[in-house]
Amino acid sequence: MNTSFLIETDTEDDESVSMRRLYHNRELSNRTRNEEPISLPHRHNSIMTLKNRSERVEKMQSAILSSSGPDHDAIADKNPEDQSTNSDNDNSACRTASRSSTIKDVSCEENDDTSSCVMHSLTNVTSALSSINNDWDSATNFENPRNWPMWKRIFHTAIPALYGFVLTIGTSAYVPAIPFIMLRFKVSREVALLPLAFYTFGFTLGPLIYAPLSELYGRRIVYWISMPLLIIFTSICGASNNIAFLIIMRFLASLTGSGALAVGAGTILDLWRHEAQGIAALAFIMAPFLGPCLGPLIGAYVMSLRNYDWRWSIWIVLLIAAPVAGMSLFLDETSKSRILYKKASRTLEGKEPHKKGDTRLFLRKLRQALSRPCHMMLFEPLVALLSIYTAFAFAMLFSFFASYNFVFISVYHFNMIKVGTTFLGILVGFVFALISFAIFDITIYRKESIRCHGEPAPEHRLYNAMLGSLLLPIGLFWFAWTPSVNNHWILPVLAGVPFGWGTLGIFISSTAYLVDVYQVNSSSAIAANGILRYSLGGAFPLFTLQIYTGLGIHWAGSLFAFLSVILTPVPWIFFWKGRLLRAKSRYDTSSA
Repeated sequence: MNTSFLIETDTEDDESVSMRRLYHNRELSNRTRNEEPISLPHRHNSIMTLKNRSERVEKMQSAILSSSGPDHDAIADKNPEDQSTNSDNDNSACRTASRSSTIKDVSCEENDDTSSCVMHSLTNVTSALSSINNDWDSATNFENPRNWPMWKRIFHTAIPALYGFVLTIGTSAYVPAIPFIMLRFKVSREVALLPLAFYTFGFTLGPLIYAPLSELYGRRIVYWISMPLLIIFTSICGASNNIAFLIIMRFLASLTGSGALAVGAGTILDLWRHEAQGIAALAFIMAPFLGPCLGPLIGAYVMSLRNYDWRWSIWIVLLIAAPVAGMSLFLDETSKSRILYKKASRTLEGKEPHKKGDTRLFLRKLRQALSRPCHMMLFEPLVALLSIYTAFAFAMLFSFFASYNFVFISVYHFNMIKVGTTFLGILVGFVFALISFAIFDITIYRKESIRCHGEPAPEHRLYNAMLGSLLLPIGLFWFAWTPSVNNHWILPVLAGVPFGWGTLGIFISSTAYLVDVYQVNSSSAIAANGILRYSLGGAFPLFTLQIYTGLGIHWAGSLFAFLSVILTPVPWIFFWKGRLLRAKSRYDTSSA
């Protein structure tokens, strides 16, 4: 299966810039690039003004920075005429065949031998550094994670997958405890649902903080920081004596513990070559979706063994997280840029130096991580509509935490364990979604890739989403009208199959499409999707029960089904007009 959409974009450029700054500083008397101007030796006793010296330094810095290509963090400034030309030459089946690139030419004054000498020295350092920092010295280099033994790569793949499962099971394992939370703290059902909502809200902000941290210090440190914090705050949750404290601790647990959501996909890409990324990617994608489906069953079963003590719905996360945290201690760094940076530092300095610009760079990356997804959500129709669609489907999954309890307890008189088993229908749908994605990938996408010389149009990623757009309303209408004392309970359970199929199908295809379209800015597009997805996922359970009690089971379910019908055309429109929308993007989509 082609899973090239599992990429992270901004990593290597920042490390390369950091290394160039290091050796630039060493060559120029160890002074930082943004501090005092650098005094060049004077030939013929000429006196240079402060302005001229500053301009000369800026030229030399530009020469160094331009040697690695354009800055991938910046929004591409595109010429509208070039856009229209590319759009005219492109067609609906293949993307543009070439990617434009620019090289900044910096020249020195003819009569300034000193400047030429310094520039020549800096160029030599930069060239040597680029050869060290940008790639492995051989195809069989054992430091390359892709050359590790199979068992080691499987181990490093299992950690983010298990970590994702631990995080997401914490959402739904809490659901069976809600009635007991109401009794213990004497609160309404809506208030008892707030710890679930705020735990989900934490997933919107946590990855935005951990992503720039990963770019500066690698992926391993993210696992080492986030997993202990998840365990600490989850432990405190179990000792809560009031509902407000429980809400706050649940939010902090997900906020600080969601590191795997930020670096998991990048870890998979680090470890596996393109042709072998399929199974590893499926494991990472599927594990977080297993959590919400298995959580109600696992949480109810564990609570039943402990006299229905609500705290065990919290502590079940600890029982799973503890061994995963222990395994993470044996992780090695997988980030290519981080490994090569440390190698070059040890080679040329004898030890890894302190990067003086780390704090400033981290703040810049954090500001970018927070602002760019919001900008794309507001001004990019492709990002906005697909994010709304996937967020709605994801929110419906979380709304079932309330509606399944209401339906199967009030109509079929299920206990909490039996209610947990009803989510297995959705799990079966997830499996079908993975199978259909693989079929579309093999039968259509790969053929288009061959026909277009490896550059198929991104719209060919949307077949599974188009199928899912039909299955999602079918599943919702099915669940809305089959619950009845005259119908067997298996009928509404089976409604979860088309629902799960459609939900995961829409998510996988939309993610693949956004990555193919936005390339270097895809991490921000996916972040925008995640912010809206987890925001709606946390909010929907808060009002789902009121809708069901107010409208009744049939029409409450139909309301959500009609909303899904309104959103059905989204992937079809993008498949039809995606090329035109890409051409009008404010971001660089020239390679899509």
